[in-house]
Amino acid sequence: MDRLIVKNFGPLKDIDIELNKVNLFIGENGSGKSVLGKLITILYNVFDNMNSTKEDIIKYFEDYRINYLSKDTVIELNEVYDNNKKYNIIKIKDLEFEFGNIIDDLKRGYSGLKDSEELIENKKNKQIDIIREKIDEINKLKELDVKNQKLLEFENDLKKLLSTIQNESQSLLNETSSLISTINKLQSKYIPSERNFISIISKSLSSFIVADIPLPKYLIQFASDFENGANKIKELDILNVKYSYSDGLDRHKIYFDDNNYLPLNESSSGIQAVIPLLITYKYFTQKYHTIVIEEPEQNLFPKAQKETVEFIIENFNENNQLFIMTHSPYILSSLNILMMAYKAGNMSNNAKKEVEKIIPESKWINSDDFSAYFIENGKAKNIKGKTGLISENIIDDISDDIQDEFENLLSIYREYKNAH
Repeated sequence: MDRLIVKNFGPLKDIDIELNKVNLFIGENGSGKSVLGKLITILYNVFDNMNSTKEDIIKYFEDYRINYLSKDTVIELNEVYDNNKKYNIIKIKDLEFEFGNIIDDLKRGYSGLKDSEELIENKKNKQIDIIREKIDEINKLKELDVKNQKLLEFENDLKKLLSTIQNESQSLLNETSSLISTINKLQSKYIPSERNFISIISKSLSSFIVADIPLPKYLIQFASDFENGANKIKELDILNVKYSYSDGLDRHKIYFDDNNYLPLNESSSGIQAVIPLLITYKYFTQKYHTIVIEEPEQNLFPKAQKETVEFIIENFNENNQLFIMTHSPYILSSLNILMMAYKAGNMSNNAKKEVEKIIPESKWINSDDFSAYFIENGKAKNIKGKTGLISENIIDDISDDIQDEFENLLSIYREYKNAH
């Protein structure tokens, strides 16, 4: 679990939090949630920053429009092990940037990987030459119709050489996979609250760029990510509509039945906000470790907020780390329900079957993997209760539908708890 410390950075005065696999931040407008989300995105992009100058890194803050760095600023991101040993990732103090041990490991890994690639490439070339010679000899013997021990020996030697190449290639592949896994952990993606603007400019994004219209760089990047994600995912069924991507001027289509559609930019404001969110999120989960989502509830009815949360969790995988910044108590309630489903469903096999009738296991959240904080007055307050769920007094105005599901899950939990 990572630990983030932030002092005197814009609206963030004194933050000291543990970062889990799934992280929720709620607070009033202007409390600093967006600043925290953008900061987390920058910090987890250490791999992109590690060869940058101080000026290059400061530009990251400017690109995200959160350049609140001052002499009083302290920012520290550490990986903390069970024995409380800190493994520093990045530290900013007195306007100086210090990259931790993990960067040295990455550089050594790259150097070692390069040496391994050269070594294996040389071995492979020599082995290929030997294989060619042996194949020529085998073919000559076959032409003479010679079937003797020498032919068998040649064939066995050939098999051994091929096996050696395969083993060495697999070894290199394992090293590469390990290094890529570490690199991916240090790469993050940001899904901005301004995403509904993307559907409007998607047809003419290149014109905006050529005209040098001063759009935030992170918004332009998100527009590009959305196009890449849509091109790969193609279709998505969500919120009683079907999204489809195809070539042409109306690339992004929203089908309301089998034959009729609207261009995304002519659909409802909620659909314009949620489709870029879900497409890019699903795309990001397959490529990146850390994903920061601003206001998933944007322009959505409470029931649609709940479905959006369920989609996010269902597409989350063990290689991802998720941050959600929200104003909505419905987002909190929806996450609570998914954690309650996990608690109730793990009481027994029978309980699991009953819970799955309400919420599939693919959407459950283990509360041990979840952190929640209320951002207020520049500080972060832990709002997880003793049960592991979000404290009830934080959540208000919950819709009847969501509350009914929670009560049903709670009844299952109590029934099987008493049975023990």
